[in-house]
Amino acid sequence: MKDKILCEKKSKKKNDAAIDSRFPFRKGSVKTPTEAQLKKVSKRRLSSFNVLYCYAILPFRKQSAWAVWSYIGVVASKFFMPQYLRKLNILRTPILHVDNDLDDVIPFDVSHVHCYMDFINFWIRPLAMLLHRFGNKDGSILAAEFLRYIKLLYKESYRVYRVYMTTTERPKTDNKSLKRIHRIDPHDMCVPSLHVSIVTLCFSFYRMLFERENFTESEKSRWNRELYDHAVEIAETVLYIKQHSVNCIPAALYMVTKLVPELFSPEDAVDFINRLFVNDTSIDSKKREDVIAYIQFIYERFLLEGIMENDWTVPVLNWLKNYKPYIRPQK
Repeated sequence: MKDKILCEKKSKKKNDAAIDSRFPFRKGSVKTPTEAQLKKVSKRRLSSFNVLYCYAILPFRKQSAWAVWSYIGVVASKFFMPQYLRKLNILRTPILHVDNDLDDVIPFDVSHVHCYMDFINFWIRPLAMLLHRFGNKDGSILAAEFLRYIKLLYKESYRVYRVYMTTTERPKTDNKSLKRIHRIDPHDMCVPSLHVSIVTLCFSFYRMLFERENFTESEKSRWNRELYDHAVEIAETVLYIKQHSVNCIPAALYMVTKLVPELFSPEDAVDFINRLFVNDTSIDSKKREDVIAYIQFIYERFLLEGIMENDWTVPVLNWLKNYKPYIRPQK
């Protein structure tokens, strides 16, 4: 009996080591949830989980506290602070416009602003699901793994932003929510779009996690679809409310492809691009095809130019250096 237990422990360690080599941000394994835990969550939509539960648990559990606070530090130091320092002319980073004439194909529609603002809750709600499904200890281990991934995107994006900050022309509006965004957001870090890169990271991370941690078929089917559909909706909003240009999307997808190939492939990127605006009947179908073709072209250009480079940022920085932005005619 003792030999059997030792054999099982060795087998588990070997299996964990193999998994760790595939997923570099995994730190520790988790126990299988009880039937009671599964019953509480398995039939719920991810949108039903309360993000406040994460705020109350994750910053204070030893399994996740460092991941939470280091993530917050990176967001402050590599996203918000540089933009505000640039506004004050303390930093002198060049700011490039990346507008494209195809941006005008997508109508300016403020009704999408609430979907755009759901971006943060979109990736926090699944963390709450993990806490409920696995318990606070094991759920925190998995939540920390996701936070390490998302921190990577902020750190790597900054490697582009510190060379060239990027912006787009935003239309004036009377919408209070959008005016608040314009007032708070300096809007100088557009390429690559963190909105787009993080929503794609989110659905691809959980697609992997649902398989690795043996979620039920019902959970995988329902939650994968919910995450993917909402990721597409949020990505569309960056163009609807003119927070980004079509140029910001391929750079984001290219970054995710290069940084986390264990989660997100070029095929995933092409599929995601093809889903954009497919349900919007107000956009002329030929013009939508032009938008999709352009995004795919730039994405594939980055991929091809990146084959010979050890640094994923090189094709993006070269493109930014030579890009000539679209100038809208004066009305």
